Amino acid sequence: MLATLGALAIEWLTGVTWKDAGKWLTGVTWKDAGKKTTESRSTITLFTTIPFISALTYNEWRNAELDPEKRLYLGGKFFYPLGLATNPEKKATLQLAEIKHARLYEKLLYLYPYCKNCNLAEIKHARLAMVAFLGFSVQAAITGKGPLNNWATHLSDPLHTTIVDNFFS
Repeated sequence: MLATLGALAIEWLTGVTWKDAGKWLTGVTWKDAGKKTTESRSTITLFTTIPFISALTYNEWRNAELDPEKRLYLGGKFFYPLGLATNPEKKATLQLAEIKHARLYEKLLYLYPYCKNCNLAEIKHARLAMVAFLGFSVQAAITGKGPLNNWATHLSDPLHTTIVDNFFS
């Protein structure tokens, strides 16, 4: 939902579409990002990425788990640094906080009965935002412009600037 709002806000504030956001900063669009590299960037990539990936691969190989059920979950101190499930005191504190939040939520439902459908409304809004961003992507692919620019073009000539005219011409 924030991506949809962010794409609209950035285009409204700067005039740069969401698909050309990198061009505003670097002068390179996302289509040309891989074409414009220099030798120094390749060297930096070689000396930073390869050792990092090698260390990760070696660590995974060294700590390989044979049980496929255990391999599904990463775990470890880097993936789950707080260790709430392993420390009983932290786990109890977290559970008490969760109970307090649940009681607060019940009080809010009593005070504001319309919030009973908030979960469903949030799912509906998220789906609507995903469909909207799909529309942004289709507009960018067909016209090469952003959603606000396309909307302004459509409002200036609504009969001749439609999805049918742009898609089939």
